[in-house]
Amino acid sequence: MNDASQQFYNDLQDVISRIPTGDMYIIMGDFNARVEGKKQQQQNLCNSIGPYTVDITNENGEKLIDLCTINSIIVTNTFFKHKLAHQTSWMHPGNKQWHMIDYTLVNKKFRSSVEDCRMYRKAAGAIGTDHHLMRIKIKLHFKSRRKLVQKKVVYDPIKMKNDNALKQFQKDLIPTLSDATDETISIDEKYDRFVEHMKTNAEKTFKIDKNKIRKRKEWLTDEILEIVEKKATAFVNWQNHRGTKLEIEYANKYKRLRKLAKTKIDKRQTEYWDEICEEIESSIKLNDPVNAFNIIRRLSGKMKRVENMAIKDKHGKLILNSTDQLERWREFFDELLNVSSSVDLQLIDQIKIQSIEKKEEERQNAQPTIPEVRKALNQMKSRKAPGYDGITADLLKAGGEPVIKWLHEMFSDVWKQEKMVEEWNLAVLIKLFKKGDKQLCDNYRGISLLSVTSKLFSRIILNRIQILVDRQLLEAQSGFRTNRSTIDQISILKLCMEKRREFNKPLFMCFIDISKAYDSVNRELLWKVCRNKGENEW
Repeated sequence: MNDASQQFYNDLQDVISRIPTGDMYIIMGDFNARVEGKKQQQQNLCNSIGPYTVDITNENGEKLIDLCTINSIIVTNTFFKHKLAHQTSWMHPGNKQWHMIDYTLVNKKFRSSVEDCRMYRKAAGAIGTDHHLMRIKIKLHFKSRRKLVQKKVVYDPIKMKNDNALKQFQKDLIPTLSDATDETISIDEKYDRFVEHMKTNAEKTFKIDKNKIRKRKEWLTDEILEIVEKKATAFVNWQNHRGTKLEIEYANKYKRLRKLAKTKIDKRQTEYWDEICEEIESSIKLNDPVNAFNIIRRLSGKMKRVENMAIKDKHGKLILNSTDQLERWREFFDELLNVSSSVDLQLIDQIKIQSIEKKEEERQNAQPTIPEVRKALNQMKSRKAPGYDGITADLLKAGGEPVIKWLHEMFSDVWKQEKMVEEWNLAVLIKLFKKGDKQLCDNYRGISLLSVTSKLFSRIILNRIQILVDRQLLEAQSGFRTNRSTIDQISILKLCMEKRREFNKPLFMCFIDISKAYDSVNRELLWKVCRNKGENEW
């Protein structure tokens, strides 16, 4: 035993010796050591042990004191005065005496950062151990740093579907939005006021109080939490009556509640996993694999988090500095989104120029109407990420008619002045990992989070040109078509393969995967094709 104990302290000393002098380190554990602080202080032998101890120093205690003295470490437990129940961590099964054998050690340089250290008896009853939970409270003094990321306000989706909350939100918006319709101010200032009023009223009506949200396992119920709480209380009562006539009574009550809690937890976990399996199976049967895999990813916890990962430069050298990493990402997306593409202009000249009828031209040039705004807003998908301004489609829909009327007025101003809101040109670029080495930028693609209001404006234009475009697209095209889907064509391919096997005939298929297809579209060429197709310029 002595050899094993000495080897432990030798190994611990080796680890401590490798820690940089300026770094803070915390060592917590069951040292099986007993120390006496008052005697050490009276003899001026050690400043690492405080005055609040409960034992007489044993052999392991001497080794612990030697370790602390050599490395300028303090035993934090001994520097804070608490009642005996909050100082001791373990009871000897033979003599029923409580002892302090679990310690938290901190290097003396950071003594001022330690605010408290004590034991919690109730927690031990909840998890089933003969040692009490030890907690140390530390206040770290970091250099203040200005946060660049805006604080995100989370809205309650349940409140956003509540009729009373929606009516109140729309009622509060009516007087405030009148401030954002002032004809004497610019479009940009008008939009800024609109965003400010939307956020202010939404926060007042729909905001979730994060302090009231208790994070817990999905399968946990209030009934189980109540039983666990009773079990923990019963454990404390049992500990408080050790050595008395009531010890057996409280011990039996604790064991009964512990058994009940285990039974309830096992039953609920079985029910929970049955529900999850049914939900996944139902999603697959309803041809909704997205929901099925989202459930699996949520449960597995294997989300691809790469925000703070080191990346490599073009030459394979690792970049650790955050500023250099940001520059590398800027360089990568600059090259990705500005791919030089060569086009044979003779092919473009072969496209037959479509003439625009006067009636069609008037339809395209007309200012947006309120029904168009309402239709476009209903077409916007809910629960999608907002752009730089933080306004979501759900928030615009919650605004009802007051917001629709304001948007119509805003879009009309943009249409007449032929000037976009400056903030609509801003995009939040998010990098998404695809596959391969996570440290290579080439294995990522970016998505741009645009302002939802600008996307709504674009949707109105799309609805107008969709009628014209659908008449000119090839009949074979199903993607990006109204009331069509590529699923039909995939079904035809599967049918062809089945018939090939049935009649033993050869079948040839050609699949083309264009690398970085959407990022390499020639913008000038795109505009020229649109003009030739009869789409008017705004």
